[in-house]
Amino acid sequence: MRGPFLLGVAVLLHLARPRVVLVASSLLAAGGVLAVACGFPDVTFGSEDASTTEATTTADGAASDGDGGGGGGGDARADADVPDAPVINPILACPSLCADAGVGTCDTDGTCLIACVAAGTCTDPVVCPAGIPCNLTCTGAGSCTGTIDCNGASACKLNCVGAGACTQRITCKGSKCSVVCSGAGSCTGPIVCNSPSCDVRCKLPDSCAQAITCTGSTCAVDCAGARACKGDVTSYAPDTNVSCTGMTSCAGRVSCSGTSCNANCSGVPSCIKGVCCDAGMCTGMPPACL
Repeated sequence: MRGPFLLGVAVLLHLARPRVVLVASSLLAAGGVLAVACGFPDVTFGSEDASTTEATTTADGAASDGDGGGGGGGDARADADVPDAPVINPILACPSLCADAGVGTCDTDGTCLIACVAAGTCTDPVVCPAGIPCNLTCTGAGSCTGTIDCNGASACKLNCVGAGACTQRITCKGSKCSVVCSGAGSCTGPIVCNSPSCDVRCKLPDSCAQAITCTGSTCAVDCAGARACKGDVTSYAPDTNVSCTGMTSCAGRVSCSGTSCNANCSGVPSCIKGVCCDAGMCTGMPPACL
C-alpha cells in the first residue's frame, strides 16, 4: 500500500506545479502594472541590485551622494568672482559729488571743501560726499549746529573754529579722521571716530562736552582746554594716547585697551574719575579700573 500511495502523491504534485508557476507569474505581472500606474520606477521585482541602482539613478541631483543635491552648481555660484568696488578718482568725481550737488567746492586734489563762515550758518545736518576726501570748516559762531556725518568720505578733516560751533553728534570713518575743536564751547555733542587713524583735539575751554569714542589702529585725544572733555573718553584702538592737560579736563572716566595706552593727566585737577587701562602696556596715570 505504501508504494502506490507515494506514487499517487508525486503525481498530484506534478499536476499542481504549472498552476503554482502560473499564479506567481500573474502576481509579478500585476505588480508591474501597478508600479507603472502609480508612477513608480521601472524596478525588476525580485532583484535587490536593480532596485538599489534605480533608486540612486532617480535621486541624481537630489542628494543621492550626500553632497547637498549635486552641490557642484552651488559651489560654482559661491566661488564666482565678485567684482571689486570701483576706485574713485577724487579729482574727477568731486565736481559732480560736491560742487554740482551744492555741497561745497573742490580743491585741486579733489577734496570737497565745506565752509560755514557766517554766524548761525549750516544749521541742517552736514553729510560729506562718499568716496572722496572731505574738509568741513565751521568758522561762524554757532555754526554747524546739526549732526555732522563724515562716514562715507575717504578721509575727514573737521574744524570747529567758531564759539559754540558743532553742537551735535560727529561721526567719521575713512582712512583718517581729524576733529579739531578750537572754539570756546565747541563740539558739545558726542564724537565717534571709526577711522583707522583718529585724532581729536579739544583746545579751548568747555570744548568736547560729551563722550569721545574711537576705534581703528591709533587714537589720539588731546584735552588741552580748561574743562575740556567732560564726558568719558573711550578707546578700543591698539595704540592710544590721551592727554588731559587742561585745568579740570577729562572729568569723566578714561578707558583704553589694545596693545598700549598712555594717559597723561597733568592738568590740575584732571582725570577725576580715574583711568581704566586694560591694554598690554599702560603708562602715565596708574590704572584704576574700579
